[in-house]
Amino acid sequence: MGNNEDEAMELPKRAARLEWNLNTIIQGVTLLVMGIGGVTIWVEKSRDIEELQSWRKSVEQSQKDRLAEFRERDGRTEERFRGLENEVRKIDNLTYRVTVTEQSTATITTAIKDLQSLLNAQSGDLKVVREILQRIEASQRDGAQLRR
Repeated sequence: MGNNEDEAMELPKRAARLEWNLNTIIQGVTLLVMGIGGVTIWVEKSRDIEELQSWRKSVEQSQKDRLAEFRERDGRTEERFRGLENEVRKIDNLTYRVTVTEQSTATITTAIKDLQSLLNAQSGDLKVVREILQRIEASQRDGAQLRR
């Protein structure tokens, strides 16, 4: 019986009422705003990531293009340097040729001076020979005149 008495004394249980007080409304709004904010942040973050990835791809492509352009310029510069090296070799060859020509000219000049001095000496010798011949002829004439 004790158990029945306890049941009789208790009030019947009421169904729980849904109460909307100020705290519940604020929490609901806060949850809704946080959800919307989270979705907005996620969408913005996804958009920013896509923009950064497209920017990164364009920068990488730009770097590839610049690298290709640099290599092309480097190749053209290398060709120019090769051409200049050939021209410098020609200049070096010309310098050698001019040096050899100057040495030859100096040798020829020395030989011409020696030849001139030899000619001058022979000229002097020829004058002496002519004088001797003239004296011999003169003496032969004088001897022929005396015999007559």
